[in-house]
Amino acid sequence: MVIRHEDLVGTYEQKRALVNQFNLMDDTFFSKVPEDKAACEYLLTALLGKPIKVIENKTQYSIRSIENHSVVLDAFVEDGQHKLYNVEIQVGDKKNHERRLRYYRAAIDLSYLGKGRDYSELPELYMIFISDFEPFGLNRNHYKIVHYVKDFDKQYDDGVHMLYFNTEVKDNTGLSKLLQYLARSEAGNTDFGALSKMVNFYKIKNEGVDNMCKAVEEYAREYGVIQRNEGRNEGLIEGKIEVIRNMLAQGLDIDTALGYVDIDRKTYEEYEKLQ
Repeated sequence: MVIRHEDLVGTYEQKRALVNQFNLMDDTFFSKVPEDKAACEYLLTALLGKPIKVIENKTQYSIRSIENHSVVLDAFVEDGQHKLYNVEIQVGDKKNHERRLRYYRAAIDLSYLGKGRDYSELPELYMIFISDFEPFGLNRNHYKIVHYVKDFDKQYDDGVHMLYFNTEVKDNTGLSKLLQYLARSEAGNTDFGALSKMVNFYKIKNEGVDNMCKAVEEYAREYGVIQRNEGRNEGLIEGKIEVIRNMLAQGLDIDTALGYVDIDRKTYEEYEKLQ
């Protein structure tokens, strides 16, 4: 099925069909659902196994740096005890996730510790990585990374908690069912409280469907890939190919991805053969 610009602004059924293809492991969809504090609290509470009270939550939160590499955090949350939570969603790309989180952690610390402030003021930080692959090959769907002093059973505590979750390993536990819901996010499912409520809002309610379509279009426009029958622009081909790759990695079918960027399959296949 090919979805063009017209599908983003067309009938309710057209737009709903588009939005129903997304799930919480997709960047665009995930960027909207945790904007709701109750949904964000539900997700963090379920993942961490303890109640979390959110006082501030941001998605696609940018930490800009003039001299160094800037980062965009998928979700960045502060709770009532001023603890911080960074939730990162990763689909497809299995490379360098350890060093990616290392850099993100450093960027967060730098942004929170201004000149002249004591190191003790660094807040407790939870780095939460959710992937569609099993990152360590140990057949578990969750891991807690803990540092110890060598040769002693003494934990090294720097206030950072590293937590990995994945949707690949299924063990029928409550946590596994939640992770599978992140991967499917079915419309009509009400098993996951406030999280399900927001998923259903964006997939069923007219207002939510419209908002999600706008978010999809904004994402596409950011990469310069939405066209309204203006003809083919050779200068955009490389950017369009990159967007197609990202969409395929998020689980969209090839026809849908091609429809977003207005490239025919032959052009896409010929370009990929040259890479």
